[in-house]
This record gives sequence, C-alpha cells and structure tokens, in this order.
Amino acid sequence: MSTIGVVADTHDEVVPWGPVRERLGAAFAGVSLVVHCGDATSAAVLDGLAEIAPVVAVRSAADPPPDPPRLVDGPRVVEHDGIAVGVVATLPADADLVNLFGRPVRLVLHGGTHAPAIEDRGDTLLVNPGSPTLAERPTAALVAITAPDLTATIVEV
Repeated sequence: MSTIGVVADTHDEVVPWGPVRERLGAAFAGVSLVVHCGDATSAAVLDGLAEIAPVVAVRSAADPPPDPPRLVDGPRVVEHDGIAVGVVATLPADADLVNLFGRPVRLVLHGGTHAPAIEDRGDTLLVNPGSPTLAERPTAALVAITAPDLTATIVEV
C-alpha cells in the first residue's frame, strides 16, 4: 500500500508559503509521492513539498517554466504503485479521459477550481484536492493505493 498527497492552487505569490507548507507536511506525513496539480506559482512550493516526498507536478499558466521531470506541461501520466495516474491542471467538464491522457488511467488528479471533489467515473477515480490557501475551507487530498483499489480523502489543512 502507498499513499499520494495531492495539492493544487497553492498560489504562494499571494499567500505566505511557510505556514501552508507546515500544515501540508503534517497532513502528508508518510506519503510516498506528492502531486501538485498547477498554480504553484513558484519553484519554492515544489522545493518545500520535495522535503516531504518526491514531487511531480503539472504547470498552469501562472507557474514557472517547465523543469522536467518534476514540473511539466500537462496533461501527464505517471505510474505509481502499479496505477496509471493522469495529472492535469484543469479538467474539462466533459473530458474524454482516454483522449486527454492518451491511454486509460485509473486515477485522475486535477485542480483549478479551489473546490475539493471526489468522483467515480466508471473505472476511474477523479480527485480535486481544492486549495490549501485561496478557499473558504483550505484542503488537500490523500489517495491510498492498495492495487487495484483506490481510496481518496479530502483533508483540511
């Protein structure tokens, strides 16, 4: 079993990053991977998250230039614990997931709305962690993988 810590929309250019990083560190204790789904806005966010666990991220328009393999333009697919994970900054409402990611994925991680959500779409679990900064209720997400089972939880940070 492994767990992915999922975060999006950190917007450190308008919110002090240090306290947010501390809360995420507590929420993500023991995760094997951290995924950032866009709007990090600086490399400092990814550096701070890398102190918790390895980081993969996708860019939004407000993010720094690509820094592969850590930060790339999305959508992207990463393999983690035997699961194909699709990552995108903003998921179009009626997206054809196979078309978007170029292959079937078991888990889709996305952001952009600042609103947390977990949705089953056929054999695919969609998780939006919300935002730990610019939201009425600051949140992130945890996805536990016990292949082939996935369990997502929204956590307040």
